[in-house]
Amino acid sequence: MHAFQGITVLDLSQGIAGPVCAGILARQGARVIKVEPLTGDWMRGIGNSREGMPANAIAGNLNKEALAIDAAKPAGRDAILRLAAKVDVVVENFRAGVMTRLGLDFAALRAVNPRIIYASITGFGTIGPLAKKAATDSVLQAYSGMAVANAVTNAQGQQVPKRVGFYVPDNISAIYAAQAISAALYERCRSGAGQHIQLSLAECCAAFQAGPLIDALLFPPTAGQPERVALAAPAGEFQTADGWVVVSCLSTEMFARIAGAVGHEEWLIDPRFADNQLRAQHISAINAALGDALRHDTTAGWVQRLEAADVLVSPINDYATLRDDPQMQAMSYLATVEQPPYGAVTVPHLPGADRTLRAAPRLGEHTRALLGESGLDDAAIDTLIADGIAFQRKA
Repeated sequence: MHAFQGITVLDLSQGIAGPVCAGILARQGARVIKVEPLTGDWMRGIGNSREGMPANAIAGNLNKEALAIDAAKPAGRDAILRLAAKVDVVVENFRAGVMTRLGLDFAALRAVNPRIIYASITGFGTIGPLAKKAATDSVLQAYSGMAVANAVTNAQGQQVPKRVGFYVPDNISAIYAAQAISAALYERCRSGAGQHIQLSLAECCAAFQAGPLIDALLFPPTAGQPERVALAAPAGEFQTADGWVVVSCLSTEMFARIAGAVGHEEWLIDPRFADNQLRAQHISAINAALGDALRHDTTAGWVQRLEAADVLVSPINDYATLRDDPQMQAMSYLATVEQPPYGAVTVPHLPGADRTLRAAPRLGEHTRALLGESGLDDAAIDTLIADGIAFQRKA
């Protein structure tokens, strides 16, 4: 699907939320120009990396072109404005006020391009006591309740908040932002007008957790009751003889099938386990009993037996296992891209999008060509590079 073929996006963002948002549009057919300072998007220096290409910089920047320029210098800002006059969408994810100081805010870009769709992704929005607060993944997971939703029980039986182990707030905000941009492009087809889209990681995290947030309002915890009521029981992660599985029981009929599959039909006459509400109240007991049963066979053995009984079950895979999984291979969910400096790299396809992939660009890889497209001649480009305002990577 090349839905956005003919659309050009100027990606002024750094990190994850903005680049991934623009990356979604790139993989749906848009031409995306990634604009970075001469030191590069700060994400290039985070995590395991070679030559400024860590995994997140690859994942968020496939199919893009890269321009390295100093937007704080008047000549650099003017070059960006030249490009902005010709694009359809701009994405930025800086704190409120940063783009205004650079002279690259919505008002400035709309002045040169009235049809522009300008997407701003902030941490907490533009007003209120936290408007200027720094927003990181860990901060947002804590602030939004996500760390509580992912809490684990410690040795003393206490619920301890725990961060999900990858960048959830950034990635879900990228998806919401890409959808909002898509809607704005559709609206522009009817009205001819651009607009300023503003969203924050905080509101995206709240929206993503709408179900549990509403549940906490309608059924608040009471004294002596657990803060979270189990939606299914038994349910959770269980150790087998050689690994781990996840099992989830959504009905009394499924519970009967679980009991039969593991050879514990006596559970069916235990009054604590008579229905889902009672099992939820006694989830520790039924989970412990199921855990004891599952330790006596292998992961493959239990998956085969429980699937045959039509029970919700899966092995708990690591990423290497997932890459080689027969289902992933059968559906061609993964692709290989030749990504400098690594060679062949396995990456997931974007669901529902065209599967054409190009390597993520390195810093300044297309600077000269992009500045030429902006209308600058070779002499002007040479001056920008010589003056340290622009950077062109050597082949």
